[in-house]
Amino acid sequence: MITIKATILLEKGLWMALFERTDKEGYAVARHIFGNEPTDPEVYEFVHNNYLELKFGKPQEFDLQIKRVNPKRLQRQVRKEVEKAKKSTKPSTHAQDYMREELELKKKEKKKKKGADKRARDDEQFSLRQEKKKKKHKGH
Repeated sequence: MITIKATILLEKGLWMALFERTDKEGYAVARHIFGNEPTDPEVYEFVHNNYLELKFGKPQEFDLQIKRVNPKRLQRQVRKEVEKAKKSTKPSTHAQDYMREELELKKKEKKKKKGADKRARDDEQFSLRQEKKKKKHKGH
């Protein structure tokens, strides 16, 4: 069974959509930036035409456990969470945490690739300098 959830939110002046997918592989998230506030028909059209083009991250294991909680206890917990959210600058959702982890992984990969490219370029320049030195000494 595959479950897909779309959340439209305003972040840093841009309207974006978070698409959360839960299936047998795990939990994955993709995002799309709309720019201006999208209307319901625009969102529907985007999902209908471009859903397959979305780039979901690597699936993570996601275990959902539902426990029965006493209703009064649940109210107290909700009240505490709301107070906590008011004090913090921005509450974070599971999808936002997931996107943040994906961004960090991409940054690390890019940094490794950039470092490897720089080392290869430096090695190439070094070998060219060595050849140039040898050519200078051969003629004399």
